[in-house]
Amino acid sequence: MKNPLLRTRAAALVLGTAVVLLQGCSKSGDGSRQAAPRNPNEAASQLGQAFVRAAPEIKHNADLASEAMRKGDYEKAVVALQVIRSSTNITLEQGLAIHNSVVAMEGKLIRAMDAGDENAKRAYQLLKELKRN
Repeated sequence: MKNPLLRTRAAALVLGTAVVLLQGCSKSGDGSRQAAPRNPNEAASQLGQAFVRAAPEIKHNADLASEAMRKGDYEKAVVALQVIRSSTNITLEQGLAIHNSVVAMEGKLIRAMDAGDENAKRAYQLLKELKRN
């Protein structure tokens, strides 16, 4: 572009579009986007928050998964996460909370297996089998 005014307008348009896109990427639709949890306790909290308004049966299973993750009941947590993951009508926020919970549980299970925890080993095998389905 040879016209400096057009270059300035084009640059302003590009900059404005970039700002809008960046703002849109930093928030979910309701402005409640959370960082990925670092451990199962944080994942349990995120899971509970994501399913506050879910259908009663799905919310019940999310609550079971959250409680099991907090208590270290690995197998129960893995099964409950799989049940809610296979539910229909899951929102994006809920799907991310499920994914984050599975990732947090997987990390916890690996660390527990390295420490010789047989319960963690069984739960990890169950998690691998459920991920295949």
